[in-house]
Amino acid sequence: MGSGRNADCFDCPWELLRISVVVTMLPLPFKAKRRSHPGAAGLSDESESIHKPEPSHKPELDGIRGIALLAVMLSHGGGRYILQTTMAAKLFVYAMVPGWSGVELFFVLSGFLITGILLKSKTAENYFSSFYARRFLRIFPIYYLVLTVGLLAATHVSWWNAVLPAAGKTRIAYYFYAQNWPMFWPHHLFLKINGFGHFWSLAVEEQFYIVWPLVIWLLPENAILTLCAVGLAVALPLRVLMVHRFAEDFTAMALTTSRMDGLLVGVILAILLRRGQIPRRWIYLCMGVGAGIIGFIVVFHHRELIDTELYMPTIGITGFSLLAGGVLALSQHRIVWLRHILDARGLRTVGKYSYGMYIYHIPVYLICGHFLEARFGVALPMPLGWALLYIGFLIAVTFVAAKVSYDVFESKILALKVHFSPRFRKAELRPTDISGRREVFNRLPIGVKLG
Repeated sequence: MGSGRNADCFDCPWELLRISVVVTMLPLPFKAKRRSHPGAAGLSDESESIHKPEPSHKPELDGIRGIALLAVMLSHGGGRYILQTTMAAKLFVYAMVPGWSGVELFFVLSGFLITGILLKSKTAENYFSSFYARRFLRIFPIYYLVLTVGLLAATHVSWWNAVLPAAGKTRIAYYFYAQNWPMFWPHHLFLKINGFGHFWSLAVEEQFYIVWPLVIWLLPENAILTLCAVGLAVALPLRVLMVHRFAEDFTAMALTTSRMDGLLVGVILAILLRRGQIPRRWIYLCMGVGAGIIGFIVVFHHRELIDTELYMPTIGITGFSLLAGGVLALSQHRIVWLRHILDARGLRTVGKYSYGMYIYHIPVYLICGHFLEARFGVALPMPLGWALLYIGFLIAVTFVAAKVSYDVFESKILALKVHFSPRFRKAELRPTDISGRREVFNRLPIGVKLG
């Protein structure tokens, strides 16, 4: 039974004592076997790694996505559908239009999540191919579907063609996520009603996805933090330069260099939170600075809440980035009232479908608005009460469209992500490792063998 030991060794009290110790410790190797590779821990959907990672989905982040998405949708509806004939209507418009800052929350989330994924998979054998394949499967299908169907429809529907970007290089640029580059702007009025106008933020994120994996792969964490600090220092002067170059145009806010604040804040949070919780006093300090900047604009330049000119495209973005980063950092603390808000079922459900809702919401707005005006003779904008009901209706229609799209189309494509999970080299066992029952028993002094 043993190696070099006879059967009557069990009669020895010392051997019986050692066997009893082994039996007592049996649960340890069985539980230890489920431990994941340190480099893979936290990737919630990477089920084909050599060591299966622990799930790390953070439900509060879905709540943040829901807030960001609803803020953007209210922003795009409040200024267009509310007739400003009463003080209440004007207050609603002033409250809803700045909701475009929800995009800043999306940017902070992207920087945070993408950096976390890349740092955890940095030692993977397929680091680059895994990341790009999984991102493409998530982002490309409905983006190119809506883009292509929209452009084909424009060749047959004149009113729809009129609300799309100018034909030619501008439309081609959308296929390469280059629509936010100045060379492809067809005219100065970037804020003109545009069925694909909201896609500028997707271009910002896609350009970040292309570059950032290489940065994470090449640099250590401290160097990345330094790079982010430099980027934040130059972002504001670059925006000031762009606003001066393009006057009061929204184009100054659509460039990747103009909107890197949120992305870089998210990157910093991802690295710092890997090292431990960020003290609340620092979070409140950053949020206080951000709130002070926005408060300055509200008090002294309130018109910019609904009409960007000088302050909102420059220091305003800085303020919203600090506030968005503070919200994300606070969500990682156990603050009861904040968790109740972010864990609300409805908000998390909206967050789950937020990408599809963002893609579809402007086309839904334009199509519904056209039918109301052309087929039913309803004039837009409308009195406050009817406008709020209509905006609620638009949000509901957009949600249904996004859910059907996800259930019928996107989920089938997302299932392919399992084929592109990060692959890690099998870790060599050290003398102190406990990785399974066979290895443990083979090293025991009593020489027990299994199988």
